[in-house]
Amino acid sequence: MCLNHCLCPFLQLGKSVVARKPLQKGEILTLDMLTVKVAEPHGVRPENIFKLVGKKIKVDLEKDATITDAMING
Repeated sequence: MCLNHCLCPFLQLGKSVVARKPLQKGEILTLDMLTVKVAEPHGVRPENIFKLVGKKIKVDLEKDATITDAMING
């Protein structure tokens, strides 16, 4: 049985916003470019997906790459 502070890999997995398709640096994000998946490393939380719309991406991303706050302008 796991406790709150154990290192069980199943507890470490969480959903994050990821790129639905390859994205190029400088693109303005739209909702159809984003999706939510179980992802590692952890990135933007799913409940914040709408806050990314209209923001500019700072780096090139491959499909299914986790999106972090550091990758977004604004």
